[in-house]
Amino acid sequence: MLHFLLNNEAANLFVWDWAPSVLIGFGLWTLAYIFLTSRGHGLDEQKRRPTTGGQIAFHASTVIATVALISPIDHLGDEYLFSAHMIQHLLLMFIAAPLWLIGTPRWVLESVIPARLAPWARRLTRPLAAYLIFALSIILWHIPYLYNLALEHEWIHITEHLIYMAAAVIGWWPIASPNVSCAPRATPPVRMLYVFLLIFPCAALAAILTFAQAPLYPFYTTAPRILGLSVLADQQLG
Repeated sequence: MLHFLLNNEAANLFVWDWAPSVLIGFGLWTLAYIFLTSRGHGLDEQKRRPTTGGQIAFHASTVIATVALISPIDHLGDEYLFSAHMIQHLLLMFIAAPLWLIGTPRWVLESVIPARLAPWARRLTRPLAAYLIFALSIILWHIPYLYNLALEHEWIHITEHLIYMAAAVIGWWPIASPNVSCAPRATPPVRMLYVFLLIFPCAALAAILTFAQAPLYPFYTTAPRILGLSVLADQQLG
C-alpha cells in the first residue's frame, strides 16, 4: 500500500475540488451567522452574543462540512470508493449538523423562524416527525436506483447533500437544539430514548450493506479499483 500511495498516479486521486458553489454557499452561511449573532451584542441577557464554545462549535461544523464536500473524500467517493462516500455522509449528518445547532443561540433561531411558519417548525421538530425525516433521508437515498442516479447527475447529487444536511438538522433538533420556544427540545427521558432509537435505521442499513452477497451499487462495479479493495469489500467497509 505504501508503494501505491507514493505512486504519482495514485497521488492524483487525492485531489481537492474547490467547488465555487460549496465555498460561496458556506461563506454566505458563515457571514449570516456572524451578522445575526452580532445583533445581540449589548442587548439583554436573552439576546447576547454566543459563547466562545458556541462560536467554535458552529464554525468547526462549517469547516467540517466544507472539507467533506471539497476534500479528496468527495473525489474518492464520487469516482472510486463507496466507503469514502459514507465517510462524507457521516461528517455531514452526524458531526456538522448537531454542531450547527449547538453553536446557534436560541434567540437567533427564534428571530429567523417567521411566525407563520412556527406551527410547521413545531410539527417537524417533534421527536417522532424529526426521527422519521432523519431515518427516511438516510434509507431512501441509499436505495440503489436513487444512489446511482445522484452519482450520475451532479444537480441530483447536490440536492441529495442539501436534503441530508436539512434532514440531519431536523433529526438532531429534539436533542441538540437550544430549546426554541416555537420548536422546543425534547425532555431528558425522551432525548435518551431518541438517541437509542437513532441507532436502528443506521444499523439496519449497515447490516444490509455488510451482509449483501453482491455489490448493490452498479456505479462502483465499473469504477477503477484502488487501495486493494474489491467492490464488495469496499461496500462492507462503507
